[in-house]
Amino acid sequence: MNALQKIQIIAQLIGAAGLLITLVINYRQLRIMNEQMQQMRRSTATEHILSLLSFIESDEIRVAMNLVSTTLHKKHFSKWTENERQAVSKLCSSFATAGTILQSGLVPLDPMIAGWETIICRCYQILEPYIREMQKPENGGSQYWAGFDWLYGQIAQTNAEEQVLKASAGHHSDTAHRRRRVVEDR
Repeated sequence: MNALQKIQIIAQLIGAAGLLITLVINYRQLRIMNEQMQQMRRSTATEHILSLLSFIESDEIRVAMNLVSTTLHKKHFSKWTENERQAVSKLCSSFATAGTILQSGLVPLDPMIAGWETIICRCYQILEPYIREMQKPENGGSQYWAGFDWLYGQIAQTNAEEQVLKASAGHHSDTAHRRRRVVEDR
């Protein structure tokens, strides 16, 4: 092997090492960029959650929720005053908007409903006859406050799934307890 061949081999090794170093640097940059994108998505989702919560927690909506829970549950919607109807309309519109946003996937459902599921369910159950009336074709149509329907449906489904899991876990622990007693009685 002559000196020229040795120089060519060394140059090729240096070139291969340079290419490998470049690939490693590019890989690290891609990983860092991916982590930054994930962090941006989490930050954006958090901002969306906070915006949605502040929208629902407005004084006007809180007053309407209180009205529904303390007064309107006692009387049929045909007996509501104009002010009560307006308050309920704003409440239903707010929950419908929240449901539509959550349905789009921009905001994760679980953090949003974590503290709100009880009041959302209570309001929906009280207001459902009025919602159905407003969804008649001669009024607003089936899409009127459909986001509120969807939101309630998601909460009900989640609650039903949790009940099944609890029942299943309780059944398993009862079975294990009975097995232990049988073994102890022997």
